Amino acid sequence: MYRIVKNCYRFELAAERAGTYTAYTIIICDVYIERDGTVKRRLWVLTVMLLLLAACGQAEAGLPMKETEETDEYAALVATTPVAGIEGEAVSPDGRFEVRAEGASGEYVSGIQPPEFLQIVDRETGEVLWQDHGWLSQSVLWSPEGGFLAQARTARTWCSIIVIETENWTEWEFTLPDGSPIPEYTFLPDDEPWCVWREYEGCFDLTLGRGGDGEPKIRYYCVAGSTNGTIEGCSWEEDRVALSGDYDFDHDGTPETVELVTIFGENGVSVGGYTLRIWKEGGTPIWVQNSDLGHASWCSVFAFEQDGRDYLFRYNPTMYQGFATYSYTLFSLSETGEEQVVREGSVNFDLNFGAPMHESYDPEAITAFLEEVHGLLEDSELLLTTESGEFRSGGPGAGFKDDLSHWTDSGLYDESKSLEDNIRSIGAYWKKRQAS
Repeated sequence: MYRIVKNCYRFELAAERAGTYTAYTIIICDVYIERDGTVKRRLWVLTVMLLLLAACGQAEAGLPMKETEETDEYAALVATTPVAGIEGEAVSPDGRFEVRAEGASGEYVSGIQPPEFLQIVDRETGEVLWQDHGWLSQSVLWSPEGGFLAQARTARTWCSIIVIETENWTEWEFTLPDGSPIPEYTFLPDDEPWCVWREYEGCFDLTLGRGGDGEPKIRYYCVAGSTNGTIEGCSWEEDRVALSGDYDFDHDGTPETVELVTIFGENGVSVGGYTLRIWKEGGTPIWVQNSDLGHASWCSVFAFEQDGRDYLFRYNPTMYQGFATYSYTLFSLSETGEEQVVREGSVNFDLNFGAPMHESYDPEAITAFLEEVHGLLEDSELLLTTESGEFRSGGPGAGFKDDLSHWTDSGLYDESKSLEDNIRSIGAYWKKRQAS
């Protein structure tokens, strides 16, 4: 936790020259931050206000202290200085909570006045549920279900990011994967969102740095969650690559950017997490597909073209303990990223022939489905697959054969026969063998 400490000191000095007294009022504000017993000075402000007094009769009367013209000017300046507001999404998705900037700090910093308080309130009752002091700027983004709020706060030379959970209103401060804080003079990007929440509650992507040689952009994948009433979080560095190809999946006449995200663990080794993200022109993400090398998260996504129009083709040939469900969805995107299904199909089959609860194994239905899918793959480009626990990206969709491996890798597949004949004969062999 942070503790903000401000110490203010005031000194009165006087000097005489040529019969004229000059009084100096010196105010020193020393602002520093204490975190877990460690003190780090963040800002040192020195304000000097001069008071010139006429000599006539003033020497005998002493040095009266009163409001100076400079003080009046400073007060007038602060009074007309805009107060920093809330950037981003002030209201939670369910409409229950709102982030507000309340009051004015009375401090002039780089042409802006930080608010006195930053609050999260219950919109129905007005109750203040969480409060902190204000900052030069504060940007907030709610998670999709409203269970978490990411908040970025900036000062003159540094920024910090916290995540607040809305059950017990505890905070987690983002740290780099090695546990260190965000380095000084590292700021949020100007040309893209600093935070993008993922579809899984508590998971988000973070970007730090404005780009360029002096401050490169570094990207992180973060996960936050509540444990025993307290929020905890962790981060991993990630790599983002824009895939080649001009795709217009929402059919608005303007190509989208297709981005592949790889999440890294220690020593730059991939932890097996991959994300396919589609961005609209202007930096707005509209569609995301997550995948990893774990069996439950295998997924394949292709770009399909038909009649000069682009579509996304998602294929999941899933099998668990011999029971298979193969399914696909062919779809475009709406302007806001909703999937507009054009075509879909599926087939189920069971390779446990000797089991008492054995279900279906229909060679004709299996073949019809596979031929339909591979017909679509002929006109597709591979964007991402983690099928069979192996990551791949790029190349023609026609090269995808993972869904045939149950038959082709059996040692029984005969290239001189049709696909249906192989599925039928190999199935008959397995049935006979398991029965015996």
